[in-house]
Amino acid sequence: MKECHHVTKLNSTEDEKKAGPECLQCEEECTKPRPSGCPHRCVLPCHPGDCPSCLQMLKIKCHCKLSILYIECLKLTCADLKEKELLTSCKNQCPKELPCGHRCKEICHSGSCPQNCSQKVKLRCLCKRLKKEIQCSQIKEGQVSLECDALCKEMKRKASEIKEAEAKAAVEEEKRRQQAELEAFENRLKGRRKNKRRKDEVEVEQSSWQKYKNLIMLPMFGVAVVMVAWLMVYND
Repeated sequence: MKECHHVTKLNSTEDEKKAGPECLQCEEECTKPRPSGCPHRCVLPCHPGDCPSCLQMLKIKCHCKLSILYIECLKLTCADLKEKELLTSCKNQCPKELPCGHRCKEICHSGSCPQNCSQKVKLRCLCKRLKKEIQCSQIKEGQVSLECDALCKEMKRKASEIKEAEAKAAVEEEKRRQQAELEAFENRLKGRRKNKRRKDEVEVEQSSWQKYKNLIMLPMFGVAVVMVAWLMVYND
């Protein structure tokens, strides 16, 4: 920044391009290119030679986006692809869900989850008696099936026979119940008819007496009066 001035020549041939003690020191920031992936500036002002290693911390999310990681910039920028994969992993189980509905078993990773689910699931036969544990991916691909054995078929046949016998017994019981209800209804109906017949006979008897009692009672009353008079006359 000074005007043209005298500069003391240095003895070393390597220092011919360097400024002498009479020149001002450069106070500009270091503008040298940074390592690939490093977003930080050099911590030194304008200087000769290489920049010092960047020791600042990077704040990044892991592959599954659930955890925040703090990593030295130098470690991340100097790492290869495999090392970067490990550095940016939170080391927890991947929270993503596979198409089959199970959780991914891999540790926090980049990219898509593996489609071969290793979760153990229970496979049963049609009658649910036999069971077997196999990998979920094998069921999805249709590689494994569990058929009923001879014992399953025999048990199924016996269960069917028992069910048919119970159904038949239920039908018979319903028939008996209906028959009993019918007989009870007929007995009640017969009893009502008998009571009605007796009532009609009593009413007929009462009505005949009411009809002829005057004709019977008047002559008897007259006879009684005559006999009383004759007794009175005879005693006198």
